[in-house]
Amino acid sequence: MAHPHARRATTRTRLVLRVIAGVVAAAAAIVFLLSIWMVVSSRFGWDDRELHGYSLLFGTPIALFAGLVVALSLPLVLPPKHRSRTRAVSLGVLAATVVLLVMAVVTA
Repeated sequence: MAHPHARRATTRTRLVLRVIAGVVAAAAAIVFLLSIWMVVSSRFGWDDRELHGYSLLFGTPIALFAGLVVALSLPLVLPPKHRSRTRAVSLGVLAATVVLLVMAVVTA
């Protein structure tokens, strides 16, 4: 049987790791949403300030990388019994976003 202090330390360590994963997921989600906004506004915006399409070309890989970080770190925030469903949903959303972003780049 494990010592009570060892179990409490393991629980604290897991909590700290879950909080760190939450901070990483939140920061990556902010970058993900901002880069998607940049790509969408470059592709469908009415403003003619973005003449060369650099935000479309550079925003797409940034969004893909940030989305991958979100999809991999978000399930670590939740308890273990909810991780598989969260992983499936986050990877599905990432796949749909990748398809839409690539379509936006190709059709520009």
